[in-house]
Amino acid sequence: MFSFIFEQRRKTTSMYRKKPFQPPPLLTERNLDRLGFFSIQTRLPLEPVWESQFQVGGRTVHVHGEGTRGRPHGADTDIMLGIEQLFIAQGSPEDNWLHTTPNALREAAMMVKNGRAFHRIREGLLRVWATGFIVREGWVDPTGRPIRFNAAFRLFEELRYWDKETNDLPELLPDARLSVRLSHQLASSIRAGYTHALRREVLTHLEQPHSRALYRLTEAHRYADDGTIVRTLHVPLMDWREACGIREERASKVMRALDAAHEELAAAGYLADLHVSGRGQHQHLEYVFRQENDPDPALVRLLREYRVGAPRAVQLSTEFPGRVEEAVAYYESLRRQGKVVRNPPGLIADIITHPEKYELPGHLATPPGDHDQDAQPAGALHSEVRAQEEHEARLTAQLALPPERQWKETGATLLLLLKKALGAEEKAALEARCRSGDLLAARLAHDAARAAATLRLQDFVDDLKGKLGTRP
Repeated sequence: MFSFIFEQRRKTTSMYRKKPFQPPPLLTERNLDRLGFFSIQTRLPLEPVWESQFQVGGRTVHVHGEGTRGRPHGADTDIMLGIEQLFIAQGSPEDNWLHTTPNALREAAMMVKNGRAFHRIREGLLRVWATGFIVREGWVDPTGRPIRFNAAFRLFEELRYWDKETNDLPELLPDARLSVRLSHQLASSIRAGYTHALRREVLTHLEQPHSRALYRLTEAHRYADDGTIVRTLHVPLMDWREACGIREERASKVMRALDAAHEELAAAGYLADLHVSGRGQHQHLEYVFRQENDPDPALVRLLREYRVGAPRAVQLSTEFPGRVEEAVAYYESLRRQGKVVRNPPGLIADIITHPEKYELPGHLATPPGDHDQDAQPAGALHSEVRAQEEHEARLTAQLALPPERQWKETGATLLLLLKKALGAEEKAALEARCRSGDLLAARLAHDAARAAATLRLQDFVDDLKGKLGTRP
């Protein structure tokens, strides 16, 4: 059994010089994540009682949960993170009360503001409040009978809030007073400093709740009891299933439930690699975490997809991480215009290392006067008429593909071009509409590339948001 109360960590800050503003660290109580109280799955059936028993990193955990509203899951972890940040920001009050507003909680939880946000927060808060946990540590007496020590508690002791009825479901009033009284165990543990920091840059790049939940669980198990952090984490698949709160029991379905989150964690630069060994329910996962000076594996993979050599891809991703995606996007814009580039990997590498030689949109563009305004990108661009015909033929062939295949071939390019223009829910809506055939992925990718090349991407984005129904 892991104590919730640890010795107070004293922190001092300099009062004698002004420092540049930096967002406060995202701190989370370690047991809250490590003991697997929440399920990472975004949808669960309403089950009033559940059990989790697993061994990870030499720790044996047995948690029994009961809740009239079912097990906390999915975005409930985002809500809890927001509660923790606001509680800490208010000085971790001794009476354990947090007084805030639903809108402030939404921002602290990094949730998108939309029509269902305040309904989801209301449901998540009530689900956590209605849930009790029993954490067990067990022995066996000389007669062979099990003896267990049980600690029973809740995370919230009391909620006070204003809500309103809607045509759909009740939701919180965004700017009304919201008060949450944390349990003594949780509040005391936070005040004692039994927390660890989460990386804001990772969380903001994870678009799905289950990816953020898996990140918090994995990060909690990276820490040893002495505070040291491991470079790799070995977990048995079926124990990890219990820790994640995944209901599926077949190994293949467990891996399928984890795959999308693994991809997002790698793309966010958190995972450097993932090794899977064994077969069936005897599989083991080894998470290899990216170190601070390691290149972003997602950028390396992106360059490798464009046939940049592995050592060169690592070098470029390490030295110029902010230029890789823009260089690839610019190359794609040239290709969509029908221009033929004899050496794509060479051109992309040259754009990354010598952006001043090119007419590049966005923040890679060099200031006026630094180069000839009529300069053309390096690489042989020739046979414009023939190239245009080839491009039109390729587009026609893509448009003839089924919607799912269109998305598979052009979706990555489209999302790359729109990475900074659309929110997570808009990207999900775009993918769903393209996969259903309501929108043509190939046509959108073609039009987006042309708009980016002619500096009219914002017009394209506005039109697309109108089609998605998300334009203000």
